[in-house]
Amino acid sequence: MDFSIWGKVKEAKLRYLEQNEDPRKSPYVPIEVAESWIRSKNYGVDPYKSVQAHQLSPKEKIVLAERKEMLIQTAVPLMKKYLSLLSASGYTMLLTDERGVILFIEGDKEKVPEEEFGTIVSEDVTGTNAHTLCAILRKPVQFIGPYNYCIHLDENIVSSTPIFDQYGDLIGTLTIYQLFAEKDIYNMQAHSLGWITSMAYAIENQLKLKQANEELSLSNGTLEATLAVVEGGLITLDKRGMTAHINNEGCRILGITQEETLGEHFTKYLQNDKITGILKDGKAVSNHEIIIDNGETEKQYVMSIYPIVPQDTCNINDKLNGIVIHLSRIENIKKLVNDWRGASATYSFEDIQGKDPLFLKIVGIARQYSKLYANVLIHGESGTGKELFAQAIHNASCPEGPFISINCSAMPRNLIESELFGYEGGAFTGAERKGRPGLIELANEGTLFLDEIGDMPLEIQPVLLRVLEEKKVMRVGGKKYIPVSFRVISASNKNLNIMVQEKTFREDLYYRLAVFKLQIPPLRKRPDDIISLAQFFIKGTSQKVGRKMPVLSKAAQKVIKEYAWPGNVRQLENSMVYAVSLTQGDVIGAEDLPDDITNPITPENSRLFSSVMSLREMEITAIKNALEQTNQNIANAANILGLGKSTLYKKLKEYHLEY
Repeated sequence: MDFSIWGKVKEAKLRYLEQNEDPRKSPYVPIEVAESWIRSKNYGVDPYKSVQAHQLSPKEKIVLAERKEMLIQTAVPLMKKYLSLLSASGYTMLLTDERGVILFIEGDKEKVPEEEFGTIVSEDVTGTNAHTLCAILRKPVQFIGPYNYCIHLDENIVSSTPIFDQYGDLIGTLTIYQLFAEKDIYNMQAHSLGWITSMAYAIENQLKLKQANEELSLSNGTLEATLAVVEGGLITLDKRGMTAHINNEGCRILGITQEETLGEHFTKYLQNDKITGILKDGKAVSNHEIIIDNGETEKQYVMSIYPIVPQDTCNINDKLNGIVIHLSRIENIKKLVNDWRGASATYSFEDIQGKDPLFLKIVGIARQYSKLYANVLIHGESGTGKELFAQAIHNASCPEGPFISINCSAMPRNLIESELFGYEGGAFTGAERKGRPGLIELANEGTLFLDEIGDMPLEIQPVLLRVLEEKKVMRVGGKKYIPVSFRVISASNKNLNIMVQEKTFREDLYYRLAVFKLQIPPLRKRPDDIISLAQFFIKGTSQKVGRKMPVLSKAAQKVIKEYAWPGNVRQLENSMVYAVSLTQGDVIGAEDLPDDITNPITPENSRLFSSVMSLREMEITAIKNALEQTNQNIANAANILGLGKSTLYKKLKEYHLEY
């Protein structure tokens, strides 16, 4: 996340608090956070008050302790085990029940507030916060400070994850937060969310063991079992650097056995100056990217190192007992970040609508391609659904991996290299201090979708070709290669064969991308699908606006069938959104359709030109109608139009529309 967003979220919150400007209109505030702000204000929470917490009564605390006894007995020892490691980085850890009542809180002693067991810190008491929102959404969340409703929490970085019992019921939340100290939100958030999610997973596994056998205690044997299920590799060294413990995942990552490591110096299996450094000075290391070659594979990992010190120590150097090394596949961290950012594919083959024999044949071919891990080139006119096919192929082949979509025609030429390949800190003016991974790197173990590939600058094409051939990427300003593995799905409405002949597209890159080719037919060549698709879009739009689905009159059907649809399925969908928005009755007549459809201009070339121009007008009309129906609510209007909020804002700016 760009640090500038921190300030923009603050501004959006202040505009809401002081001017009552709807925060859901801000492109910088997640809709779930904005809605929580609104609830917080309705609860009467004072955002400027520094302490807003209530205590349960003594009797209620007794009941809470009995009800959460197993969770507390399971979670707190594990939390304390790692608090000594986390405190060096200024972290604080919080355990609450599902309602937002504190069960345990501890961390950096100078930063822990006075809350104690039984303190209520729910949304209706303290306003928007990470642990309450993660309980509401039932999934991990990451918070930069300004997402919190209360101003005094604006400098926190927070990650929170839910805890479920063996039946899938929410029983609590686990949260980790740290005062913001450096402009490096991506690394701190990604690491802390991965850590806290792993910890919650370990707690859930221990709870399952306890629920199966209530007499089972947290002995050394069960602690070993817990460490075995924590995500990533864990290695414990004593203060001399000798290996005291390594879990199974650590052995797998390094390609060694426990017998080969226990009692041995770490340099026997892992050469790294950062480890040597922390054994000398006791300063924790977070999110250090390394490449490990275990003899069979070479993969990228994130390494964090924490000192083991007594809870009451004042000088780490005097009382360093050892260190804990945590190794995590960088893809795991990136996946968490991608899930929060929305770097995923939402459509599957089941979502592709159509009964036309030619179209069904194309869908069948695409299904076959999804089973083979090779690059696919999709060709088709604008609006035929090329990205829909790309997402379906991805979800049929590697749904757990990221789906990174890049529009090559929309990316500024001066930024495309750093966006694709990433950059190291200080690589150029304005670069983030610790650098940033590129979109190709984020696509590792998933799919890279290159839309409008024909518009990729010629000077970038050989660099992309080298990445595809060597399966490794070097960041701008970097000195080392990072291994990557992903499928490329590219799409274009241009004839790349002609571009190759004209020397405007590299021939060798074309053949690398076009291992499999998919030609999506235009809508005019799918006559059997036009009416059924129109009815599908009418139904979807009606459901979004909460009205009875109108039917297409025979006159409207005749117009729709005879029209050429140069904008293809996208134009048909926009037209049906327009028609549903315009008609007030239960029947859509020909007069309810956009003018460019009911009164097309001839001859053919003039019609196509006019249709492209009028498509802009049609979009403007549909946007105006959607805003009017939703009382100028951007989120609801975007939902009706089938657009993302940020896309709708761009169109409002592009068309100079007020809202």
